[in-house]
Amino acid sequence: MGRHYKLPFTIKIERKYNDINIYDFLSDWKESAKNRQDRVVNMDNALHIELKKFETYDIDFNQIIDLAIRYAFSKREFSKLSAQLIELKQETKTF
Repeated sequence: MGRHYKLPFTIKIERKYNDINIYDFLSDWKESAKNRQDRVVNMDNALHIELKKFETYDIDFNQIIDLAIRYAFSKREFSKLSAQLIELKQETKTF
C-alpha cells in the first residue's frame, strides 16, 4: 500500500450544493455578481482552448470556470451542468 498523504492545513472547498442543478448555479451566479473579483487564472494552452469552446454558446469564460470549480467536482458533473447551461442559454437568452 502507498503512503497516505495529508495536507498540513485545513481547507474548506466544498460542493456548493449537494443536490446539484443548474438553476441553483444560475441564481447564485446572478446574486453574487457584485461580490466577484477579477483574477488572473493561469492554465495550459490546451485547457484554455477547450474552455474557450463555450464562448460559441454564449457562456462567459468566468462562468464556466466558476461552474467547474465550485459546483462540479467530477468530469461527469461538469459535462452535465455545462450542457444544461448551454441549453438554457439558447432557450432563454437571459443569463
